[in-house]
Amino acid sequence: MNKRVLRIYFLISIVGLLAVYFFWPKYEKLPILETVSSFQLENVHGGTYSLNNEKIKLVTFFYTHCPDICPMTMMDLMKLQAQLQKEGIFGNKVELVAISLDPENDTPKVIKRYSEGFSADPLGWKWLRGSEGDTKEIANSLKMQYQKLEGDFFSHSTTMFLLDDENNIRALYDMAISDNPIDTTKILEDISILIEGY
Repeated sequence: MNKRVLRIYFLISIVGLLAVYFFWPKYEKLPILETVSSFQLENVHGGTYSLNNEKIKLVTFFYTHCPDICPMTMMDLMKLQAQLQKEGIFGNKVELVAISLDPENDTPKVIKRYSEGFSADPLGWKWLRGSEGDTKEIANSLKMQYQKLEGDFFSHSTTMFLLDDENNIRALYDMAISDNPIDTTKILEDISILIEGY
């Protein structure tokens, strides 16, 4: 095989590799784990909230009587809210969604007062409640387990869910536990990936 043929073969190989690189589907950094059916719940700051709003959402469950995990998580989400606001994507592209597990005790007034303790901006931090049946159905769709205990306490999973603008679950995160805060850096990185359209 002469040098000219080798050169042509080499060039064809390079062109082929470049074509594969540029035209092959991008490696999906955040694969679709599952799709969540749309739902509508009462927004305690007014109106009805619909999941079908073409925004990226970080969904977490809470109840206002929670003594530890929920308030610690909300403190970390308050920091995340500030970071999203700084990026200019809070409310218009990305929302924080908090769903009460205890609609019996978590009235709109109670939740609003609770949200104020975390300086929550209702523009992009949505505080939701529904009937016990609706709450259970939504939790089941996300495979989120919870159970009411004695008094006003609940045992519940500690998973948060990152949904893309088509309501696909793209990542899971742990809520805050004792000295282990939520990983806001990782969450922001994943949100950036979704915004960039990977």
